[in-house]
Amino acid sequence: MNAIRLGDPNLFVKGIAEVTITDPKTGNIIGFDKVASEGSITSSVNMGEITGGIGNPLLITIPDTTRITGALTSQAFSLEQRALTAGGNVNYNGLTPVCEHITATGATLKVTGNPVKHYAQTASDATAWCYVRVHGADNYVGTNYGVDVSTKEVKGFTAVLGTEYDVFYFVENASAKVLELSSNFKPSVATVSYKFNVYAKQNGSVSNGTLQGFLYFIVPKAQFGGDVGISANQTSNATTDYSWNALADNDNMPSCEGCQENGSPYAYYVYVPCGGAKVAVEALAVIGGAVSVAVNGKAQIPVKYVMPNGDTVQPTYSDLTYASEATATATVDTSGMVTGKATGNTKITITLNKGDGKTLTTYCLVAVSGS
Repeated sequence: MNAIRLGDPNLFVKGIAEVTITDPKTGNIIGFDKVASEGSITSSVNMGEITGGIGNPLLITIPDTTRITGALTSQAFSLEQRALTAGGNVNYNGLTPVCEHITATGATLKVTGNPVKHYAQTASDATAWCYVRVHGADNYVGTNYGVDVSTKEVKGFTAVLGTEYDVFYFVENASAKVLELSSNFKPSVATVSYKFNVYAKQNGSVSNGTLQGFLYFIVPKAQFGGDVGISANQTSNATTDYSWNALADNDNMPSCEGCQENGSPYAYYVYVPCGGAKVAVEALAVIGGAVSVAVNGKAQIPVKYVMPNGDTVQPTYSDLTYASEATATATVDTSGMVTGKATGNTKITITLNKGDGKTLTTYCLVAVSGS
């Protein structure tokens, strides 16, 4: 029995190329991140022990309570990523502070913008928050004088005619994004796809690798549970943590080798080598080796790709080329469909061009019988 080589010693994974987040109900892409600095994936399983006999030797361990979790840390600033973690929607027209320079024409100041109540205010407040200082002053008293949202007049402040003032209040800004963080988080559930870079060593060194393909890690249902907070300082930029936990479509039950298919998949690994869909094909095989067809009848050549592990894969028939040795007996079109022309036998050559001058060839015997 031949041993299976566990991995190519020349290949290694380094760096996360991109992350795609998709709504599993609509299929719409709701997030795309190409600057994720951390994209790790971890799994765990509880191995419950069963012991018995004198001295309680270990008899068996039963795997249960499997988990797959992922860390996603993005260098990009994004309220949308935080919304995945906390729930809620990102909208425009957020509330922002403004400072208006006003020269008093009397004892009352009136702003020109449309003042609104601060997020911290209650519906019962009669005025919106408002602060006043003499223009050019180094600081101002933190007294909230209030501004009437209808008349736009500053309340509780007596101005001096001709004096210039800075008036601070709040308005709705059409371009300002706002995310409301509810006290009851409702983390989003979405489909997450990681794309990792796969390289090959050059001269035995990982420092000089060349790109060989991409490794995808796809989670059909991931519930986000990262940190909606933010941390920034003078020497490093703030990041966004929108980590997740994989969810199954049904309860995760202990399984055995014979009933593995009963489990609900958490995720999928897909390795895609550079060079296209045909680069890994090792041979062509015609199932049954021959085709029988009547005169004027049609039959599809049952050709398959043979993969490195012995699996057979259905090809796209138009990727192959076909040639009949006796077109008077049978013809074949560009999709491998044979048409019987006259009683007799012929042979059809099937060729796959893998690229880079590499081809694979096989043959199919065709027997045409009378109609």
